Amino acid sequence: MKTIVALLMASALFITACNNNKPKDSVTITSEDGTEQVTADANQMQKVAEEMEKTKDELGKLTPLTADELKAIFPAEVMGTAVSDVEVASAMGASTAEAKYKVNDSTDIKISIIDCAGPGGAGIYSMQYLGMMNIQQEDEDEYTKTIDFNGGKAFENCRKDRNECTLTYFSGGRLLISLEGDNVGINTLKDVAKTLKTK
Repeated sequence: MKTIVALLMASALFITACNNNKPKDSVTITSEDGTEQVTADANQMQKVAEEMEKTKDELGKLTPLTADELKAIFPAEVMGTAVSDVEVASAMGASTAEAKYKVNDSTDIKISIIDCAGPGGAGIYSMQYLGMMNIQQEDEDEYTKTIDFNGGKAFENCRKDRNECTLTYFSGGRLLISLEGDNVGINTLKDVAKTLKTK
């Protein structure tokens, strides 16, 4: 998964740098060891790169949320379980927050939020959100795909050998949100995401 994201970032940067030449309709990206391969819509990647740059400039002008404002985004409970741990920190000039919900010994959900406001947050947005483009990758262990969610693009990744999924999306015009579920399906993560107070 990390290899694929790195490949996508490099590919998107390549397309942006070479925007004088019309890109092909699709680009196939293969990892160095040849075990992972992704086909991405090159035209969509170009469009995403342009929109991303515009959004990055707008985010850089915003004031980051306070710790209390970030904490207020998390739901009080998930799947009938109260939040067990909330941490707020600052990393690379951006405010981050994380909440954990332990449903039982084998089931838990972690919600991570990065406030992409201010110069530091805008920089993180430009690095992380490059993956939000039309891609599809699948092998015998897992799949990753871009979906429409919350009025924009989201990244959906699930393991096939166990019920372990991740949903990552941009929300509220400034927040990069990631939900990770252990023994939790992707549809449940989507339902939980809708309970976050991002607007």
